[in-house]
Amino acid sequence: MNLIRAILMGVISWVLVFFEVSILMFGFNIKSTDKSIIHYILFPIAIFIPTLIYFKKPNLKTGAQQGLYLGIIFFLVSLLLDTLITIPLFVNDFSFLLNPYHLIGLAESLVVTVIVAETKRLHELS
Repeated sequence: MNLIRAILMGVISWVLVFFEVSILMFGFNIKSTDKSIIHYILFPIAIFIPTLIYFKKPNLKTGAQQGLYLGIIFFLVSLLLDTLITIPLFVNDFSFLLNPYHLIGLAESLVVTVIVAETKRLHELS
């Protein structure tokens, strides 16, 4: 695992999700994006793109385990950036981190990273 690359892709995924949520909230006036079906359709795309970019580099191990590791890095990066940016500037409540919808999103990101990494491994085998 390339830790620096994983962290960078985690930051990119967080930024993509941040913009996606901002567009839904301010562009489409959806006040509760965490309960919006549109968010749960766009969110995996925002995770898929950096995950695919991460695994594009040759000589990186692939497979479900590597996808899980990458998903954990994404989770930690998201947790850090939400704590430093989202909560103080927009939410003002640390219970945001325990919001069930937020936790569903984090679990969804783990699933996406695992699926992409395992698909990449299977593709390499064929």
